[in-house]
Amino acid sequence: MSAPFPPHRSRARLVLLAAIIAAGAFLRIYRIRSLPPAEGYDAAYYGVDALQLLNREPPRLMYPPNREPLFSYLVAGLFLILGPSAPAIHATSALVGILTIPAVYLAADTLFRDEEQPIRRWGALLAALVVAFSYWHLNWSRLGMRAILVPLLSASTVAALWRGLQTRRTASFVAAGVCLGISLYTYQAARLLPFVVLAGFAASAWKGNTELRHLWPSLLIVAGVALLVFAPLGVHFLSHPGSFSHRIDEALILEPQKPVGDNVGTLLYQAARAVLAFSFIGDDTPYSTIPGRPSLNPILSSFLLLGTVVSLWRVERPNRLVLLIWLVMMILPAALAGQGPTAKRAIGTLPAVSMLIALGALAPAVALWRWLGRRTPERARRMQALWTLIVLAGLAWTGWTTFQDYFVTWASNPNLPEHFEADISTIGKYIGELPPEERVYLSPELPRHPSIRFHSGLRADIRGYNGRVCFVGPGRPEVPITYVLVSGEGDRSLGKLETLFPQGETLDPHPSASFVVYHLPAGTQSMAQPSYPLPATWAERIKLIGYGVDQDRVTPGGTLSVSLFYEAVGEIDQPYTAFVHVLGPVNPDTGSPLWAQSDSEPCRGFYPTTSWHKGEILVDRIDIHLPPDTPAGPYTLGTGFYEVWSGERLPVTSNAAATDNNVLTLGTVSVAAD
Repeated sequence: MSAPFPPHRSRARLVLLAAIIAAGAFLRIYRIRSLPPAEGYDAAYYGVDALQLLNREPPRLMYPPNREPLFSYLVAGLFLILGPSAPAIHATSALVGILTIPAVYLAADTLFRDEEQPIRRWGALLAALVVAFSYWHLNWSRLGMRAILVPLLSASTVAALWRGLQTRRTASFVAAGVCLGISLYTYQAARLLPFVVLAGFAASAWKGNTELRHLWPSLLIVAGVALLVFAPLGVHFLSHPGSFSHRIDEALILEPQKPVGDNVGTLLYQAARAVLAFSFIGDDTPYSTIPGRPSLNPILSSFLLLGTVVSLWRVERPNRLVLLIWLVMMILPAALAGQGPTAKRAIGTLPAVSMLIALGALAPAVALWRWLGRRTPERARRMQALWTLIVLAGLAWTGWTTFQDYFVTWASNPNLPEHFEADISTIGKYIGELPPEERVYLSPELPRHPSIRFHSGLRADIRGYNGRVCFVGPGRPEVPITYVLVSGEGDRSLGKLETLFPQGETLDPHPSASFVVYHLPAGTQSMAQPSYPLPATWAERIKLIGYGVDQDRVTPGGTLSVSLFYEAVGEIDQPYTAFVHVLGPVNPDTGSPLWAQSDSEPCRGFYPTTSWHKGEILVDRIDIHLPPDTPAGPYTLGTGFYEVWSGERLPVTSNAAATDNNVLTLGTVSVAAD
């Protein structure tokens, strides 16, 4: 078949590829300092990992809760160049996204080597252009998430593998093994990439008429090198078996305890959603996309459908078979997982999708020449030129709508800063700028939030509690104290501070800040005075100052609120559970005088005894709900502590109140008739 296109020029192809990469780079770097507006919860974890590496902490093979390490290492490398910041996290994924464009080009160039002239000549450039202009890939290229590494490593692996199968060069198979091994340090979806590699060998042996005995040495090279690269992580999985499947078990939609029919129905439903996500339905998470927007626009979807059909029609070609298997295998994470964005789970399909789109876009040109080229070549050329203009116009429109959808529509979402928790990042930055000698209390957000940890520079002395249900304060601090209180979250700390520490002052860090700062000078004396002073001590570790009751009378079915004032006598090395009992006449249903109770770690678990520091004051508010059938009359309040694993109560001593079975009697309340 004679070619209707001008002679191939390698220099022209390189110039076009450079232009495509430049266009993709612009989309991925433009406004990277301000969009996304903050790092977000998940991306902040990678910043924390990177800071730990820069602080000379030993590198890990898995980062908690269950993250492969490669992206964190890359973030640390960029921190060395740009300095630690949220834009540096996003820039890391953007650079990975940019590198994916030439990687897809190389993979397509090798896979299309034996195709008809239009596909062989232009298919790789077209696939690279699809990736460069893809809204789907652009989104995940800028979010700062490790999943963006999967398209890069999968395209690189297939490119090296297919070049090896074409040239039989050992170096190509070694490169494929290296890329495959590295891919397993990226994201769980990459664990299916070895099956794509096996499919490549199988397709070459079955459809490529290559004897299996010639492929075994090459397969062993790829597998051996990949296992060698993967070995450190593999040893980690063997010694920590739960880390291999923990996240998969959490997200898997199949439940062994359910009937087979239910699981099959669930699987088919999720698989349908995964397939439809390409063209008809989108994720609903405004954090990562325009809610409901499919991964592909109608033009790319049409080309994908056509490319899939022509690949199935010519499935005897090894490259077409590999593309189809690649698509099926890498969509499985989205089909099997019920949590997280579908576009993220299926991102490993993106290189295959882009190549199938290129096939679909060029297939009509091939067909036109095949049908008309010999009889009316001039007419064939004119129709091919017209089809080329249609394809180029469609791709230009794709690039324009990608820009509009991301930088205008998605970026103009007024709730975008909230989705990325920009306020939490601002709090972390403020804390990070405080003098290191100051003590910091944070409420109700907790210091373990990754954005707080990242922006505070991994500051380890932040003491966090939940001001909705308790209050924590110093006795008489020797250093200045700064309270950072998140506004609008029901925190009650400010009123407590103004009452207990009237010497302090409220600071306004910024007119638009979402938090309030209360500052205490060194040596400030606490004015903690409970309504009912009642000294008591548990195991010489926990000291009760007194208590308060919001109301002396409560009705059946109502809620009794009790405040317990504690002082930490010393450091406590294990968690204890506090209880408050409401005791009255014998309950005929239970045969016990216990009518209601509350059991929880102090501050409802937000400030357990292991977090207490010597001299601190803790005011714990406890709500106890009375049963509707509680008889009217007087009731006694009792409290104590016990070890949760044994149920054994801590010994209590008090000279001011009765104790029975290590239960301290607080006082009485009345239950009034309705």
